Amino acid sequence: MAYTTTTTTSYGSRVKNACGGIFGGIAMFIIGTILLWWNEGDAVANAKLLDEVIENAVDMENINKVDPSFNGKLVHATGKADTKDILKEPTFGFEVNAINLSRRVEYYQWVEKKHEEKRDKLGGGEETITTYTYTKEWVSTPVNSSSFEDPQYRGVYNDPLVKIENNDIYAKNVTFGAYNLPEFIIRSISGSEDAPISINDETLQNLDGQIINKVREFGQNYNGSRYVNDNSTNTQTVSRNDVAVNDTSANDSSKNFVPIKTKNTYQAKYIHQGEGEIYIGSSPSASQIGDVRVKFTVVMPHEISLISKVKGNTFRKYVGKNKKEFTRVENGDVSKEEMFVHQENENNLLKWGLRLLGILLVFGGLKGVFGFVVTLAKVIPFVSNILNFGVNVICGVFAFVWSLLIIAIAWLFYRPLIGIPLLLIIIGTIVFFAIKGVKKGQKVPPVPGA
Repeated sequence: MAYTTTTTTSYGSRVKNACGGIFGGIAMFIIGTILLWWNEGDAVANAKLLDEVIENAVDMENINKVDPSFNGKLVHATGKADTKDILKEPTFGFEVNAINLSRRVEYYQWVEKKHEEKRDKLGGGEETITTYTYTKEWVSTPVNSSSFEDPQYRGVYNDPLVKIENNDIYAKNVTFGAYNLPEFIIRSISGSEDAPISINDETLQNLDGQIINKVREFGQNYNGSRYVNDNSTNTQTVSRNDVAVNDTSANDSSKNFVPIKTKNTYQAKYIHQGEGEIYIGSSPSASQIGDVRVKFTVVMPHEISLISKVKGNTFRKYVGKNKKEFTRVENGDVSKEEMFVHQENENNLLKWGLRLLGILLVFGGLKGVFGFVVTLAKVIPFVSNILNFGVNVICGVFAFVWSLLIIAIAWLFYRPLIGIPLLLIIIGTIVFFAIKGVKKGQKVPPVPGA
């Protein structure tokens, strides 16, 4: 069931807010412009660095012995990243021989979703209809239900059975043939898979006992009902206003949970072990509010390819002539040329992503500045809608042209041979449309009788 609220903003308040929006729009316009300029410089720097890396990188065929002739050189090498380190999970106590052990936690919670619909009113006012809906979902952090808007759901039971932090553990000693990998490369190695889980009986019984006590503390609330504190008896009782009674939404069961056979003699009630996952709750097949699932992944020893600078029997980041750093790590046997292509593709993706963000910031800034004019016309909604369309078009065109101009000037500064032709093209386009507009104005026939 949805819960709606309706609020009205007066014409005077809207105009006042629009005035404040001018300053925000100017700030956004400036930030977008700076981002566009910086991005072009950074893109050029990345391109120059990659050219330098391509020119200097050499293949190191044999990594099974430390070759002094490669010391100080930028090399490409392929081999197995291996370790004998045993990583111990701090909460559940199991151990695994791996490069990385990662823990990610999710909580089954009531979640509030908000949808707003704004309507202009004759006279310049604005009506905002806000709809709140409530669903059960797995989320990365517990949700505080005391701030829910709907009184029927405000304070609904949403306490997790346990709170566990995300965690990453890395091996300290990882070898690459005869070489030792530094921490920054160890942390760059990807290729995760489900972690093998094996909890001993003592730890399992201790953790399960903690959850059992927690369930007793919550009482009937663990079934998903709303509770209130009864100060007279110092106990928690179920509220008569119980949203769970009329709740028809299906429990989001952990469908991907695959139980594993364990050697435990202790049969836990609330802790369930699965493939790469530990489920804390009554049953993984029928999730209830308060349940917690903890997913574990590991990066096992495997073959990698890297491009880095050799320093004795280890590696360090390559620093280019422009002071930018470079190191690249990929899984598997990847050639030097393929790694260069992958890096170039990532550089281009970043460059165009920031360009788009810069253009949007410039557009949003202009809208914030000229939105004041649209707000003044809100007295007559029909007129303001037409004016808003025109402002969007003008701001869009100006944002695009302005962004191209900034990019061209940046290229003129960083790479003149490319920036000069681009700048001439932009200026020519502006002049062309200006002349065309003047000629069109001259062809307008005079008004009869004038």
